[in-house]
Amino acid sequence: MPLIVNRTLEMKRWVVFLLALALVGSACSRKSATSVNRSNAITHAYIADFDYLNPILIQEGTSQEISNLIFPRLFKERFDSARGVAAYEPLLVKSFEISADHKRARFLLRDDVKWFDGKPVTARDWLFSYKLYADTVIASPRQNFIAENFALGANGQVDFEKAVQIPNDYELVVNFEKPLPTEMMLKYVNLGFVSREVWKDVERMSPAEKVAIRKDERNFNPEKIIGAGPYKVEKWIRNQECVLVANEACNLPSPPKIKYVVNRFVPEYATRLTLLKTGDADVVQNLSPDDAIQLARDPASPVNIFERGYISYDYVAWMNIDQKLYNETKRIKPHPLFGSKKVRKALTMAINRQAMIDGFLKGYGMLAVADYPPICLWAKPDLSPIPYDPEQAKKLLEEEGWKVGKDGVREKDGRKFSFTLTLNAGNQRRNYAANIIQENLRSVGIDCKIEQLESNIVMERTRKRELDAFLFGWIVSPPDIDPSETRLSDLEKTPYNMVGFQNPKVDELIKKGKGEIDLMNAAKHWKEYASIIYDEQPETILYWMTGLVGVSKRIKNARISPVGAFENLVDWELETETKAKP
Repeated sequence: MPLIVNRTLEMKRWVVFLLALALVGSACSRKSATSVNRSNAITHAYIADFDYLNPILIQEGTSQEISNLIFPRLFKERFDSARGVAAYEPLLVKSFEISADHKRARFLLRDDVKWFDGKPVTARDWLFSYKLYADTVIASPRQNFIAENFALGANGQVDFEKAVQIPNDYELVVNFEKPLPTEMMLKYVNLGFVSREVWKDVERMSPAEKVAIRKDERNFNPEKIIGAGPYKVEKWIRNQECVLVANEACNLPSPPKIKYVVNRFVPEYATRLTLLKTGDADVVQNLSPDDAIQLARDPASPVNIFERGYISYDYVAWMNIDQKLYNETKRIKPHPLFGSKKVRKALTMAINRQAMIDGFLKGYGMLAVADYPPICLWAKPDLSPIPYDPEQAKKLLEEEGWKVGKDGVREKDGRKFSFTLTLNAGNQRRNYAANIIQENLRSVGIDCKIEQLESNIVMERTRKRELDAFLFGWIVSPPDIDPSETRLSDLEKTPYNMVGFQNPKVDELIKKGKGEIDLMNAAKHWKEYASIIYDEQPETILYWMTGLVGVSKRIKNARISPVGAFENLVDWELETETKAKP
């Protein structure tokens, strides 16, 4: 629904988690190189170029949404507001059945779906893609979907002979290592997949050469991006625009009503906002609360404002381990600054997070106690947010041996408490937060320098665990609470555990929580998990926030939900230009 200006912080029911964040790319021209007919096209102005258009490799949230328009999946996700979870509706699947022990799922697939090159989409394409997802060298962000859930062999690794059977091209049987709720089973089999015929040569590469998949032109060249969904890539000029054109032959689920989707990459927020106000952009995500409120209140505004719900949070990541030692030797040693949970708690207490909510978010945010959404009311822990208390923060730092030096900066064993906080350039919200963090930490004797880098560089350095501290964010995807990607202790299998957090009890609770057949029965495990994260403070979660999306009033049937800004894009329609103009 469109934004209601006089809103409250009442939480919407929803459970969510997927990786992502608003990225910043290279500068792009303000004039689009595309001359499509506006009467049958929409323009999406976005902060940065897509990282890949290959579902196996994608790391960035909006890239994932665009990928879902191109590549096939077994199910369509939608937001079930009554239950507060994602619901799965058959897409490529005709029917499915779950075994009584909830360890086996059998799917019958449609036989009438074609890749863009005319070849049939089969269960063998799905299996081929899932083997790529599971490949530790490729290191897909969704690798753990398979590694932590599919049937294992004697060596503790996924055994695809045991985990997956394909009786024929249109039948798929998946065996899980342990019983799972139906919703979880469907989530784990619902990753987008690629054509086996198009990518078959990747199987013959040596481990060293497999990394070349990230640079392969089949991820970027429109003629070689072969999907089966409602849109094809017609043109992609890196760091300028990516044009999608309707796949008129699509039956997954149907051809879209809007022929073109022009994605323009505009790093400057002010420019994106201007494009939205003038009608040169039809969709702009991540509007500032100030601008969203102004647009919603203006009766002459050409824009509707939608909320996505409390689906994302920003946080300051403190490297828990000595990352240099780990990267060189794989040995674990506490980080010299942030290795103590008492220090990390002091850092959280020293930062005025409410000032960020009141100042920049204008109330469209709330303080956090854990890293799963506050709208998961069924698993809400009985915890209060850690308070802003700089005096108590000083006491905790003193207790840990960090004494104030002559220059006002704390030191211990000859080392200054001085570090660099890295964030992606061009993100107004995070820049606002970084300046408050810097000022707050200075007041307790900590020297925090701010470094802004292009988002692709930040992403690469965080993935490699090279940074001491960074300001980052996650979008959480439904339907479950599953922090495996960011919390499990095996750092080689969890590339998104970017701070090196390790806790055996957390590993155990994640296993128990995911092992409950009924999601509601898992609440006790997640509440205990939340209490440990609360105590350990591996990161300082600054706030949960609701994404604000501007959509032109000339678009009909738009639905913006926690599942995605383009969840029902195939149903969007355009008013005529004469109706659209005031």
